[in-house]
Amino acid sequence: MEKWLKPLAVLATLVMFIVMVAGSLVTKTDSGLGCGNDWPLCNGKWVPEYTLASIIEYTHRLITGIAGIIVLLFSVMCWRFYRGNQEVRNLALFGMFFIVLESILGASAVIWPQSSAVLALHFGFSLLAFTGVFLLTGFVLQRDRMEGMVQAEAPKGFRNWIWGVTIYAYGVVYLGAYVRHTGSSMACSDWPLCQGKLIPELSGQTGIHFAHRLGAMLLLILMLINLIYAVKHFKDTRRDLYGASIIAFVLVVLQVFSGGFVVLFQLHLYATLLHSMIITILFGVICYMCLQSLKSPRLKMPRKK
Repeated sequence: MEKWLKPLAVLATLVMFIVMVAGSLVTKTDSGLGCGNDWPLCNGKWVPEYTLASIIEYTHRLITGIAGIIVLLFSVMCWRFYRGNQEVRNLALFGMFFIVLESILGASAVIWPQSSAVLALHFGFSLLAFTGVFLLTGFVLQRDRMEGMVQAEAPKGFRNWIWGVTIYAYGVVYLGAYVRHTGSSMACSDWPLCQGKLIPELSGQTGIHFAHRLGAMLLLILMLINLIYAVKHFKDTRRDLYGASIIAFVLVVLQVFSGGFVVLFQLHLYATLLHSMIITILFGVICYMCLQSLKSPRLKMPRKK
């Protein structure tokens, strides 16, 4: 089991990442109803018609189903191999719960009309499902090195800080999904200004778009503060938090610029998908810091004489 666990962990994370990209592709191409209002069938058939929208939507469903099977297998293997480990159990349940929840929400969005606010939750729940698998993979890959990385407890103030930042980051992600589902992605047709102004008229789609920009800019500032603190306090004793803080800051900078590319390239498919890819990885890294902030150094048992 141990021989296959690490490759399976990488595969599970990769396939969940593909699910996130496929979901973004469905939204970008307006293929959510490519199979009509049928689920799990596609326009009443198991094999969809050869139209672009139906193929994109049906492929997304197929990938999600395969991902569910792989993640279930991965979770069960982890549960058995690390029997009695509360962290493994919680992460496995967390990932599977949100995979099922986002699948149900995706199916309901096809069968019954949904508001933009509810549709935005689909991406949010998918992101939480990916994060659960991502964190469980991190546990499997880093378990042998954990003692060397965690040499001191993270201060309580930092724990509260990073958990607050994570909740805020999830709000920014949800707002970004809401921008897409309300058709507000081009409400500000230029970047970094909005309609040629530093502060545009804050109403309608322009207000929604500009609120997301402000949210992303504040997240950039928060991750810069986080990086500065990590460099000062974690470089020697918490290599996990130190390294993750650097990666998170680089990713949030890339995320801000990728958002600009979405506008400047007028919703080009590659720019839009890149924006979704970066935020998926960024949120996973921030959640990793949350989880690691709770860990303490392992107590070494004295040797028997």
